[in-house]
Amino acid sequence: MDTKIVKNKSKLKLVLIVFASALAVSLFGWYFLNQKKTYNVKLDDLTIDGVTKGKFEDMLMVTAQTQSLNSSMVNVVEGGAVKEIFAEDGQMVTKGQPIARVYNPNTEFNYLNQETGIMQQISQMRSSLLELKNQEFTQDKELLQAQNDYNTALQSFNLQKRLYEAEIGKKTDYDVTLQNLTYQKQRKQIVEKGASSERTSRNSQFSAINNSINQMEKSLNILRSNKNNFLIMAPVSGRLSSFTISLGQNLTSGESIGKVDLMGGYKLIAKVDEYYINKLQNGIKGSLENNAKQFEVIITKILPEVKEGQFSIELNFIEAKPENLKIGMTFGVKLKLSADTQSMMIPKGNFYKDTNGKWIYVVKNNKAEKREIILGRENPMYYEVVSGLKPGEKIITSDYSEIKKYEIININK
Repeated sequence: MDTKIVKNKSKLKLVLIVFASALAVSLFGWYFLNQKKTYNVKLDDLTIDGVTKGKFEDMLMVTAQTQSLNSSMVNVVEGGAVKEIFAEDGQMVTKGQPIARVYNPNTEFNYLNQETGIMQQISQMRSSLLELKNQEFTQDKELLQAQNDYNTALQSFNLQKRLYEAEIGKKTDYDVTLQNLTYQKQRKQIVEKGASSERTSRNSQFSAINNSINQMEKSLNILRSNKNNFLIMAPVSGRLSSFTISLGQNLTSGESIGKVDLMGGYKLIAKVDEYYINKLQNGIKGSLENNAKQFEVIITKILPEVKEGQFSIELNFIEAKPENLKIGMTFGVKLKLSADTQSMMIPKGNFYKDTNGKWIYVVKNNKAEKREIILGRENPMYYEVVSGLKPGEKIITSDYSEIKKYEIININK
């Protein structure tokens, strides 16, 4: 019995040892998992700024370039290879002035064939007109002959009638002239009736053929004028810009190869980050400085197409404008998005690209810890703080790429 009691105590002791070991391992694991990751960094390698409260300007700075207030595109009417260039980019041109010529042998050959075909049709129609004229001439001769024969028969009849009534002439001669007069009268009536019918038909043919010839001649003139489509001309008078074609370059029909700026005023064009696409609208005002003077501008058009993360806006001067404006001049424009407010602010910094404004390192003594924040509006200098920070607190605003995976940053001097 004593031996059995010793054995049970040994088993109990073993169970307690195993349990204690497992508990120790669990506690160590829990401590390790809950231990915040730390990282040591030198103070000189960080940018530390303060949280402030003051007037927040809800504004945007953009770089704008002057362009002509109105312009007309230079489009290619007939495609082909550039054969000649008569003007240069930036040159003043007048409406209708040739600026380039293209060459397209296939199109020119088609034009030649069409021109030949139309000319042949016109020639055939004129031949038909000549034939109708000849028919009219022949018929006029028949009418004249019939009238003359009738007059002759009438004279003979009148003579024989007088002789017969005077009992000098013979009855047979009288009868012959009467018969001939009746025949010539009927013949004259038939010829006149036929001539009248043919004249109506012929006049209709004359009108149809002449109309066809006129249409063909118009088509021929249009075709010949289309040959001028190989010549690219200035659509309006002004300054030629964005004109960079080269000899031998293939141009397609309808392609824009430049524009002519009308020198009647100027507008500003600015590229804006797509972040502001829903924040800007027509009517927002701004200002620019030139030669120590302020000039007011206003957004007049928003072009919403985004290219490479940017969209374009157009601005016009409200009243006064800088002197000696030229196309291509650049200005820094400050756009006022809303009224100024009293807000908490933090300076802009490289931290934003790593946190997207959702958290930040807050410095206290010689340590910095992560803290969730909410940012609101922004301007070129500051972010507006909605929550998560208090005025007077210190934050790290420099790049987080090497420290963002650590919970605590030890700052060493």
